[in-house]
Amino acid sequence: MTKTRSMVTLISAFIALTPLTTQASSWDFSGGVVLTHQQTDEQQVANETAASADLLLTKQQLSGSWVIHLEASSSPKTAGISRLLPEANTDAASALSKEDNGRFQLSELFYQHQFSDLQTLSVGLIDISGFFEQSRIASDEATQFLGAFFTGNPLIEFPDYTLGVVYEQHLTAGPVLRAAFASSNGLADNDARSYSQLLTVNEKDKGVFAITSISWRQSDYLFRLGVWANTAAHVRLDDSDQEQANYGLYLLAGYQLGKHAWNVRLGAANDRVSTAGAFAGVSYQFSHNNYVLGLAMARAYVGQQIISDERPVNADTQQYEMYLRYAITPTVFITADIQSIVNSDFTAAEDQSNRVSQVYGARLTWLFG
Repeated sequence: MTKTRSMVTLISAFIALTPLTTQASSWDFSGGVVLTHQQTDEQQVANETAASADLLLTKQQLSGSWVIHLEASSSPKTAGISRLLPEANTDAASALSKEDNGRFQLSELFYQHQFSDLQTLSVGLIDISGFFEQSRIASDEATQFLGAFFTGNPLIEFPDYTLGVVYEQHLTAGPVLRAAFASSNGLADNDARSYSQLLTVNEKDKGVFAITSISWRQSDYLFRLGVWANTAAHVRLDDSDQEQANYGLYLLAGYQLGKHAWNVRLGAANDRVSTAGAFAGVSYQFSHNNYVLGLAMARAYVGQQIISDERPVNADTQQYEMYLRYAITPTVFITADIQSIVNSDFTAAEDQSNRVSQVYGARLTWLFG
């Protein structure tokens, strides 16, 4: 109840600060509701049903727009798939309380100012990844791939919904330059998962997240190259007495030809603090009438060994996924999904052989707006 009241207060304050001339116009809205059910052959992992909902509100002004993103999700099972096989369902547990219970939350609240047709600045509580890691066929867990390796580059240490600034500049030669500067700790990165802790950006062990990219995009292709850094305190995996920042570079490329589309992701990170030092993934989509078929495979390569009293995490994680989606109506979709995850969470079997987990799922999606 307290969290709901806090959210209402934030939204009320936002509306009060909005100029009266803009309040006269209506809000545009869109969103969706997703229901997933997944089963696995891992005996120690419980099958799981999860639900999520999103509502995006936008208000256009003469020189920009306001954006509000409201989000809700169900509570994950303690020994369920979303916890013990964390790569399997990117849509699950996207809005959680400190106690790991599902909740309704304000995920984004930012203003996007357009200086000209070529320059845009976005400021506020914002999802940085949405500006830098979007693929046409492998980013939307509501209608495309569910696997974490196919909704974004897992090596980029994006903060969760965080306080930040994003600048976009369309260059005259055609490419788009983007740069962002934000708090290293977003809403879900803090132990309390509270808005008060989110606003305390100078807390111990917090730092900044910075990223820049250059993109070339046409109707049939996309190519993006970027670099990033996260200066929050990271304990070195090879020496627990030392700390170091995380940083890396990434590439995103996509191409579409008629009913066929491809996407490639490559990345590298500081393997002294990042479990995986390199990543490579490829996905493919075929569309025909009301059907869409998706195929993908990816691998995250372990870097430094983790020094621990327990068994070291020392196995590359591989993920494979195939889905078939059918549009019941233009806004309602049903999807069958099969995944194979090798060494989930970089952990092999006890005898150091590959641990293969099969995950079978069904998803119902309703989009509106």
